[in-house]
Amino acid sequence: MFILSFVPCVSRRSWGTGADFCGGNRDMTTSLALILLTSSAGILTVPQYNVAAQVEERLLAPCCYSQAVGEHMSAEAAQMRQEIEQMAASGQSEAAIIEHYKARYGERILVVPDGGMGRVLFILPLIAFFLLLTILISALRRMVRARARPSAPAVQKELERLRREFSEVIERELRDMA
Repeated sequence: MFILSFVPCVSRRSWGTGADFCGGNRDMTTSLALILLTSSAGILTVPQYNVAAQVEERLLAPCCYSQAVGEHMSAEAAQMRQEIEQMAASGQSEAAIIEHYKARYGERILVVPDGGMGRVLFILPLIAFFLLLTILISALRRMVRARARPSAPAVQKELERLRREFSEVIERELRDMA
């Protein structure tokens, strides 16, 4: 009786509450609507629904390969969702359904590629991030060190100036003593 609460009440032109089902009026239109709703929906058990939901999350929509089938709003994705529900209702496992679509569309249909390639695709950005971070930190350290210590020609000029200054001071003091 759960579905009956969502069937339109033709005689009163409002949604039925399920409590009285349009005051007991079961006309042909309401019965036909109920038959169409139950036949097109495909009643799935909880495990079958879970299989279908998992498959829809793991496959890309074949029209553009940009979104998972469960999220994409195209005709191809809707048809694919219906096929997945039918396969799940017939008792096929998640792996069998995915293998069916891999044979039909190739590896490209998978959100995450099978095997080591999927792991590489997730780990590669992390490795690149830490590598670039290390390069940036070492470059910044070099820049700070270069700014902290003077260059060799500047040190030589300063030493030469101090020698001249001290030589002049010593010569002056020696003249003053004599």
